[in-house]
Amino acid sequence: MILLAFSLAVLTASVFGYRTGHALTDISDPTSGTGTASTFFGQPAIEVGPSDWLEMPAPDVEFVTVDGGTSRLSDYRGQVVILNFWGTWCPPCRVEIPHLIRAQESLAELGGTIIAPAVGSGSPEDILRFAAEYGINYPIWIVSDAVAVGKFSAPGYPFTMLISPDGVIRRTYVGPQTEQTLVRDVGLLLAGSAGGRPGA
Repeated sequence: MILLAFSLAVLTASVFGYRTGHALTDISDPTSGTGTASTFFGQPAIEVGPSDWLEMPAPDVEFVTVDGGTSRLSDYRGQVVILNFWGTWCPPCRVEIPHLIRAQESLAELGGTIIAPAVGSGSPEDILRFAAEYGINYPIWIVSDAVAVGKFSAPGYPFTMLISPDGVIRRTYVGPQTEQTLVRDVGLLLAGSAGGRPGA
């Protein structure tokens, strides 16, 4: 009976975490950037990697920035954008942050950027304090769960989109990603054509 109750608790935590990011998730060796697999309670999780190349125009929603301004994805037209929906409350998101910081350094050299809309993460001041503590080096926007789900179909957090310079969503990722995966896919995207469409 105790074993059954524990199993049900693990299943419930895993399902809840997929939607909200609260599950006990980790990337092996997050500081080295060599990890690739997520785990739940020490067991391998179902890995959801990048989809095939997509052809979905990115919604041009107006976001509030942490400095009180506004911004849109169309403001970054001509650049590769990695759009990362996350939350300060989300353990898997925290594990992913060092990978995003290193990926941003590589992406900036290519004229692109990571943009991180924070979901349900408190006031701009709260988010800025968190960003300073973690050394986040990429722009942070503020977004509601309703917009993340309704406009961008986020199934859980972190949820990431790879957007080409012409504003088209080319790949999506569920769960924490590594620096290697993101930098690799940006390279594949840019190698596809001048417009950033692989195989075009």
